[in-house]
Amino acid sequence: MRKNKILQRYGDANSFAVTFNPSVQIKCAMNIERTLTGDAPTIRQLLHTYQMEHLEVWVRAQLIDLNEYVGVKNKMETAQMKDLARTIILKSEYLKASEVLLFFHKLKAGDFGGFYGAVDPQKVGEYLNDFINWRSQELDKVNNKKAQEEKERKRNEWKRTGITRQEYDKRRAARADLQSVPPSPVEIENDLTPVK
Repeated sequence: MRKNKILQRYGDANSFAVTFNPSVQIKCAMNIERTLTGDAPTIRQLLHTYQMEHLEVWVRAQLIDLNEYVGVKNKMETAQMKDLARTIILKSEYLKASEVLLFFHKLKAGDFGGFYGAVDPQKVGEYLNDFINWRSQELDKVNNKKAQEEKERKRNEWKRTGITRQEYDKRRAARADLQSVPPSPVEIENDLTPVK
């Protein structure tokens, strides 16, 4: 997605952050296939459109939401969240914005593990690695499903438009019969007429 298209679709960095705010995480989790294969911009595309500081603020909003959600005594400090936001951005440039939201939803759901005593930025980084591996497996499933659907579609098309071996042999024999018919005297005369 090009910079102009992103700006046209989402507006400035603030409007983008509002569109992809933490409350949208649940929508991404409810439709995983669309989240993974949809047309949301990637982090790399967003870096070309907005400034790094804008994306850090957006990711920090997700981290603040996580920090408030997790029921542990020791929360991340502001400086930790700032550094972690930058790390997440740099480590996940090819992820879509929707996938980042899905990652945070899965973190809150405990899909990759929990936080014990503290929201540990290093643990979040480890869970991001787990998410990236999970995402790869899910994309393989989605692609295999699409390939199977395409194979089935072609099979149905062949059934609809194809002919049986008997019909093929019958048509081939009919063509052979047409080719074995001797040419008429007019066709022979036309072949012998000199070209000027």
